[in-house]
Amino acid sequence: MALNTDLALEAFEDATRAGKLEGVVSRKRYDKLSGFTITETEITTSAAAKRLGKPVGRYVTLVPEVPLWEYSAGLSGRISTLARELQSVCGDTGRVLFAGLGNRRMTADCIGPLAADRVLATRHFKRLPLEIDTSGMSETTVIAAGVTAQTGLESAEITAAVCSKVSPAQVIVCDALACADPRNMGKSIQISSSGIAPGSGVGNSRQELSKRTLGVRVASIGVPTVSRLPDSEMLVMPRCADSLAEAAASLIAAAVNHLLYPAFTDEEIASLIGS
Repeated sequence: MALNTDLALEAFEDATRAGKLEGVVSRKRYDKLSGFTITETEITTSAAAKRLGKPVGRYVTLVPEVPLWEYSAGLSGRISTLARELQSVCGDTGRVLFAGLGNRRMTADCIGPLAADRVLATRHFKRLPLEIDTSGMSETTVIAAGVTAQTGLESAEITAAVCSKVSPAQVIVCDALACADPRNMGKSIQISSSGIAPGSGVGNSRQELSKRTLGVRVASIGVPTVSRLPDSEMLVMPRCADSLAEAAASLIAAAVNHLLYPAFTDEEIASLIGS
């Protein structure tokens, strides 16, 4: 039985305790610039995907030296490293839709909307006669899709509707994740080429957002904010969950902006967002 977690690395480590698992390639390295330990886990066969409970695809897990909420300065190395790993999954981005998933009213589920608030949207810049040079900008649309209880619609339905309007080449989805080991809360960042099924790690799986459902490449990025207690329906989250959500959203948004607008400084991006 697959481990109940959103983290492919946890599922892989659990499945390989009894021996080698065919159809999965895993590589680990340390990045001195950021202090991240980076593990690439590639699921290549449907049998391995079924065993792990994760779709075929590439998963990159970045583990910082300290929990994200303890970071207070010197983020530049972490931002550029995270942007580089995100690009390795996305490839050439082109026209992009960034979708922040989750409920901004719930601390453990607000990373997606908070990140969306901080990602620079430029689609309107490309279409208005503004006195601004947009040649160095990706054309980016940003949405915070909310949750079904708020909108009556699945996040996947909202994202698909926007996709049909803006025709992106790449969708980047950001969401809070769940982990099996509480020690991974706030201390791992997962990037995936296979998209995401919101709520799957907590037993409340919604419609997936993937190339199969949206018709374009989908990369997901997220940080675990909750963990299920063994043999229990109870979920736990860190005492400083609010600081974790803010730190994770800020780091992810900064990395996405760095990826999409490499010629812009952090100050220029902040001025354009209005923050």
